[in-house]
Amino acid sequence: MSLPSTIIRKMKRGIDNVTEQNKRKRQVLTDTGPVASAAENNMSLDGQVPQGSNIAAGRDLHMYNVQGNQNQTISNDYSQTVNSHNNIYDNRYIQTGGSNTFVTLDAIVENIKKWINAPDPSANYNAAYENMTKGTGMWLLNHPKLLDWKMNGGLLWLQGKEMNIIYFSTNVITSLKTEGHTVFYFYFDTLDQTKVKGTYKGLLSSIMLSTGIKFNQTTLQNLYQQYDSGTIQMHADAMKATLLQLLEQHSSAIYIVMDALDECQAQDHHSISSIIHDLLKVDSKIHILVSCRHAASAIGVSSVTDTISLDEQVVKSDIQRHIEQVFQERPLSVNVHKEVTEALVNGAHGQIRWVDCQIQQLQELATRKAILYALKNLPEDLEETYVKALLRTKKGHQKDVQAILRWLLFGYTQLTLKLLPEILRIDFEGKKLEAAERIEVNGVSKIIDSTLVIVVQEDINWRNEVIRHTLKLAHPSVKEYILSDQIKSSSAAHFHVNDQLAHEFIAQSCMIYLVVFGEDKSLYEQLPLLNYAANIWPKHVNNLQQLKDPIKSLSLRLLTNKKWLRVLSRSSDSAFPFCLPTNMVLLLQEEGTCINTQGGEYGNALQAALFMGNKNLVWLLLEKGADVNAQGGEYGTPLQVASLNGYEEIVKLLLKRGADVNAQSGEHGNALQAALVKGNKNLVRLLLEGGADVNAQGGQYGTPLQAASFKGYAEIVKLLLGKGADVNIQGGKYGNALQTAIHMDNGNIVRLLLEKGADVHAQCGPCGNALQAALYNGNEDIARVLIERGADVNAQYGEYGTPLEAASYKGYQDTVRLLLAKGADVNGNALHAAVYWGYKDIVKLFLEKGADANAQDCVYRTPLQVASFEGYEEIVKLLLEKGADANSQGLEHALQTAVYRGYENIVKLLLEKGANINSQSGIYGNALQTALYHGHKDIVRLLLEKGAELHAPGGEYSTPLQAALYKLCASRLDSFHIIKPM
Repeated sequence: MSLPSTIIRKMKRGIDNVTEQNKRKRQVLTDTGPVASAAENNMSLDGQVPQGSNIAAGRDLHMYNVQGNQNQTISNDYSQTVNSHNNIYDNRYIQTGGSNTFVTLDAIVENIKKWINAPDPSANYNAAYENMTKGTGMWLLNHPKLLDWKMNGGLLWLQGKEMNIIYFSTNVITSLKTEGHTVFYFYFDTLDQTKVKGTYKGLLSSIMLSTGIKFNQTTLQNLYQQYDSGTIQMHADAMKATLLQLLEQHSSAIYIVMDALDECQAQDHHSISSIIHDLLKVDSKIHILVSCRHAASAIGVSSVTDTISLDEQVVKSDIQRHIEQVFQERPLSVNVHKEVTEALVNGAHGQIRWVDCQIQQLQELATRKAILYALKNLPEDLEETYVKALLRTKKGHQKDVQAILRWLLFGYTQLTLKLLPEILRIDFEGKKLEAAERIEVNGVSKIIDSTLVIVVQEDINWRNEVIRHTLKLAHPSVKEYILSDQIKSSSAAHFHVNDQLAHEFIAQSCMIYLVVFGEDKSLYEQLPLLNYAANIWPKHVNNLQQLKDPIKSLSLRLLTNKKWLRVLSRSSDSAFPFCLPTNMVLLLQEEGTCINTQGGEYGNALQAALFMGNKNLVWLLLEKGADVNAQGGEYGTPLQVASLNGYEEIVKLLLKRGADVNAQSGEHGNALQAALVKGNKNLVRLLLEGGADVNAQGGQYGTPLQAASFKGYAEIVKLLLGKGADVNIQGGKYGNALQTAIHMDNGNIVRLLLEKGADVHAQCGPCGNALQAALYNGNEDIARVLIERGADVNAQYGEYGTPLEAASYKGYQDTVRLLLAKGADVNGNALHAAVYWGYKDIVKLFLEKGADANAQDCVYRTPLQVASFEGYEEIVKLLLEKGADANSQGLEHALQTAVYRGYENIVKLLLEKGANINSQSGIYGNALQTALYHGHKDIVRLLLEKGAELHAPGGEYSTPLQAALYKLCASRLDSFHIIKPM
């Protein structure tokens, strides 16, 4: 019977093979502070030794490993980890996949953030906070309805026509955070270039991510693994379920603030209403505040607890305070502040945005007369303000302003100052590009009024230098007016923008740019618009309801050019670029392109359409004769792609069109396993009813049952078993479904599989059997269930040899008792394992049950030698009391082992129990020579006092005196003055 191989490797690094260099590396960690080797190895994230170490003094850093490799956690609370190079990591590091790869928890969180790809509302909060007028909105914080909401929860609706309602929400958020409450917030933002901040999914992903990071990062990590390490996107329903689960687990009050709900796209209003309703059902601890320019009923929200209206009179004092602060910071050129303040307060009608626009214009005037004249001719409202701003555009810049507005409203990238000249140089009539002209920051306001568009500084480098300027609409109300019907009947109607006009304009801009420059790859880094044009123009075309010239002719020109196909499809073999919209596919098909052409990352057009979620294109391709069983690409078949993405209707259509439900190919093996990735029970049932083989092997998990067991889908496991899944079929990473569920700690599924006849004795998988897998993964409860079910308690397999050794290694005292009661052999290597880890109670239990205190393991070591090596004084006493032989010899004696490690008390114990002080063994020959070489002066003195022979021959250095001299020469330190020449 053998000891775990990792212990053997560690034991073999004992006294007999230790070099001076390794000795320095294996310095002792104590509870009082760091040691040299730890500091030298930069053990923690900050280059310091982790604090609060629970590592016992004298423990060797080379510990054996639960993962079967050279990395091992060495403290009971898993707060520190040591790898094969003796680097110690604190608990911000975790090991991935049983490999030698360690990643920080911060890095994992960053990966999760990239996967969820949630919008960051903190930028909106910071911007609003910085722009708030100090002292405004205080009335709201003391409002009886707000105070009641803070105390009792529910939904508080903050309503007003004021465009700057964002500042009131920000005031509430700041107040809650200052008071120490748990606050999650989201700002709907119609100006967000990614468009995500105007959606339900943007809200959901942001709140879910923030909640998970704060409350339970493990949940997020499990989700990340469940969705194939973030390679599969999480759908909104799963996000919603996760959010509600996270909130239910938290006991104290939670505040959620949603700002500017009116800026959420209309098609998402029902989903917003639903999530608010579900959040309020979690518990009375949930407090939700929504700010919106519209009544709750207009959005479809019916569960409002109370409403605070921001009417003109309520915010009048805030507006006056705001005006006064602006003039303190940026006074007018002449002293007419009183008259201006009075006129603006009376004309604002509760809108701070209107006030800001007027102040901006007034500050450009130089005389009192001009300012007073302007006050008499103030615009009635924001709409008139924007008309005047548009009409201030110089005639030579009107087309430039139209271009800027179209790009800002419907472009898919930020409009930077660097990008602007490239856009304005495009000549639509001549289908060519004019010479680009540099535009400075202050030059933008000469093109378009700063009431409409502003330039903001972004990406400031470490020298505090601005490396990018970006154009943005000055306010959401600008976008609202430019898209409105009101502008059509105004004198600024020619500046009106709609989606069709804008997408056609931008698509044409991109295509002209590509025709001129696109085939020269060397220009991509030099020309900022070129990369955008090459990748995004089809997206703009996809938004067009009709393809007309010049878009149609330009599209054909690009799509029939092989060089451009390579750019779009990432492959020279594919005639159908993966990103082509439906209208362009029709265009190509009409030109005679074969829709079943193979090649590219996605294999064929049908798979590409499925992967991109373009259901309309899928229907079109099938109608045009696309092959439903065409194989190729990363995902194998169209049915696998549809199953992976959960498209039930398309799966039905593909099956109806003759798709082979059991076709084997791709990453997931078959369609059934692809459907299991996201746990879509209805889709799994649909495929089974369509003839899917419930026991088909392949893919990452081996069988569908193993895949469901791995993911933790108990209901799907029941479904598969009910459809005839073989509970004991072997294969896959973990051997069978039972061991898979055990490895993933899915206890409910373990019990379900056992009830359905899973074989607890089956020999397979990396751990050998189910009981070893349970003990290996630290699941004592499951181990007990397996033992009660008759698992062989003496079966030898895997890293730990027997279940008793594994339980001893883990320190599971109750399980050890149960194993012994079920007949486990106490005289294997379990005693050595318990001694090694210092589990005194388990050691005592084994000895009481008759374990041989002098048994040798496969490297000829006794429990006493192991305890002496590890420095467990109490266990040494216990072993000696139970008959351990102090002079038993393996590779070395226990005495030499304790001397080598510097454990003086254990040396005394062994000598008191009759250990032979001059016994010969090991690389150093005897105890005295060992102590001299390693510089343990107190032990040297003790040994000499107890009669150690100074000239006793043996070992690498012949005599203790020669060992001392060698050490003295090597270190140049007179550390051995206690030895006197004879």
